[in-house]
Amino acid sequence: MVGAGLIGLATALELARRGRSVLAIDRFGSGHPATSSTGASRSIRIAYDHPLYVGLALEAIDRWRGLEGATGRTILHLTGQVDLGPAAKLEDLIRTVRAAGADIDEIDGSELRRRFPEIVLADGEAALFQRQAGTVLASAAMAAMLEEAERAGLTYLGGRRVTAIEPGSPARVRTASGTFDAEQVVLATGPWLGGLLEGLGLRLPLAPAIAQVTFLDAPGLVDRPGFAEWPASEEIGVYGHPVPGVGYKVGFDAGAEGWAPDVEAWMPDPVEQDRLLAWLARRMPSVEPRVSLTQRHPWTMTPDADWIVDRQGPIVIAGGCSGHAFKFGPALGRLVADVVDGGTAPPLFRIDRDGLAGAASATAPISR
Repeated sequence: MVGAGLIGLATALELARRGRSVLAIDRFGSGHPATSSTGASRSIRIAYDHPLYVGLALEAIDRWRGLEGATGRTILHLTGQVDLGPAAKLEDLIRTVRAAGADIDEIDGSELRRRFPEIVLADGEAALFQRQAGTVLASAAMAAMLEEAERAGLTYLGGRRVTAIEPGSPARVRTASGTFDAEQVVLATGPWLGGLLEGLGLRLPLAPAIAQVTFLDAPGLVDRPGFAEWPASEEIGVYGHPVPGVGYKVGFDAGAEGWAPDVEAWMPDPVEQDRLLAWLARRMPSVEPRVSLTQRHPWTMTPDADWIVDRQGPIVIAGGCSGHAFKFGPALGRLVADVVDGGTAPPLFRIDRDGLAGAASATAPISR
């Protein structure tokens, strides 16, 4: 396993529980600020416009709960989520969620004021409310997965940079401090994935981006629902969720260019923060804009905003998070582990799908 972020750890945990001998190597160490899996929290929701994601989200909630039971850690903080946006998007969400047998409510302005009075709707706007949504406490989730994976037999090596991967039988992983042979190698290296694949002669359309999030000092919102304001065409949306011990996290659903493989930290962009606070003043005017922290971290876009989970010989590729993978954690690990064990990836995630025919953009918004 090369990469011990969210996807790598979740896959390692699943494989170790299946009795596989698993070694995980990570350049910086699991959850490092330079990686896509850093930070205190991520949103979780079941409302997607594709049935595969709805099913995986429901599976993920069950598996996160199982991990809570196994480790005694609190990982989920489910307070629900309000979805706003164009009618067509909301209709797609309603259709797929209800087709999966899950609950989602259509609510008008008066009902929204009752459930979440902090959000202001314009005249004629409507919203959705999903109960199975809220927050994944990301740092706790990462610690729980590593703890359980090591208990199941994982060997974890942090702070080791992989310098080369040589497919073969066995496949070989080279680091500056040693060489490791394996029957199969899972590449789950986040924004570094494209560079490693090019070294194997495989070029995929991956665009690492720098995303920014702002944590508000708003303890009164800790038990309130999260939200997602889906954008109209060519616009950028906004999302947020409560963070116990902090307050509330908000951010735009699009990243910026500027990722570099050897940069370990990015300074916050004050202009982007000001734009976000201006949005907050319009949509949530009763919330005081007290900023406790603004931070940046990478994610990796694909052209169609769907992930990549597939095989090339002894190499299993797992990446292209497109800004919405963390919530799926253990369900995504199960999916990747199935491919390691000889299964076939869903067509939505294969490297030969039509959606990977174009170019990826680092500044594209999250569209799933």
